This record gives sequence, C-alpha cells and structure tokens, in this order.
Amino acid sequence: MKITYSGHNLKITDDLHDYIIKRAEKIESRFSEMQEFNVILKAEKHRFEVEVKIIAPRVSFFANNETHDLMSALDGAVDKVIKQIRKYKERVKDKRHDVPHREVVEQLNQEITDIPVELDLTDSPIIVPAAEKFAAKPLTVNEAATELHSSGGTLLMFLNSETRQVNLLYQSDNGAYGWVEPSFT
Repeated sequence: MKITYSGHNLKITDDLHDYIIKRAEKIESRFSEMQEFNVILKAEKHRFEVEVKIIAPRVSFFANNETHDLMSALDGAVDKVIKQIRKYKERVKDKRHDVPHREVVEQLNQEITDIPVELDLTDSPIIVPAAEKFAAKPLTVNEAATELHSSGGTLLMFLNSETRQVNLLYQSDNGAYGWVEPSFT
C-alpha cells in the first residue's frame, strides 16, 4: 500500500505522520484491496480541512472534512471513507447473491444418471444426455471462448458474469464460435 500525504500551510510533525499511518492501517484492516492512501491537509485561519482518497482496483473513495481541530478533521474524513467502503462491500455482496450461481452449477453438473430419460419409440424423440460440464465460475463471453478453446471441446455452458444468466458457447464445424444468450420477453 502506498501512503502519500501533504500539508498546505501546515507542517507535518512526527506525531501527525504516525496518526496518518494509524488511520491508514485502520482502513486497510477493513479494506485490504487498498493500493493507495492519499491525504491532503490544509490549514486556513482557524480551521483545518482534510481530504482523503483511497484507490483500489476498479473503485476509489473520496471524502473531505473540515473542523477547527486537525485530528478530528482527519478522523471525520476517515470515518466517511469507512462508511463508503461498508456500502460498497454490501453492494458487491448483494450482487453476488442475486444469482445463486453455486446452486445453478451444482444442478447442471449433476451426474448423468440423475437425469431421467424415458424412451418411448412411438412418438417422442430419444433424449441422450450430454456429458458436457458447466463452467465452475461466472465468465465473460471472451473468457468462455478462451476456456472452450483451451479445453478442446465444442460446447460450454457458463454463467455470464455481465448478465448473470446461463449462456451457451459452441464451436461450429468451420471453427467459428456461436453464442446463445436467453432472451426473456
């Protein structure tokens, strides 16, 4: 984690340095994905303003706080960032639980013997279950194409990580890839 801080009209003492490091560790204990922790401290007349910016992969957080005491301004900005991180984690957690992909994977990867096949040679066609597997984790279409190419198979069912729906990717005889995505209207 990279920690940067600067002071405008303010000298950063060793105590202030230690306090900033302590606040950064507090945030890192709640959000280990943090890559950068930036703090800007400003002093103007009888007030202090603190800006905190957290940078992580795919997300960043920003908060500022202004009070008459420098330490309380820093604490207030850090508390605002922690609140933003908590909301972000809840939002990501909710998205993961929208589609219970583990249950979908388990159902689609059941043993072939679990699929009931009734053979009635008069009218209905013969149903032969395929031994294809379902991708174990959500994938994008490009990742699914790479997975299908590396496996050497011709068919891959996967949970699309963008639409959160089951998709089918197949390779035709001429080597081109086809993609089937359900459309519920």
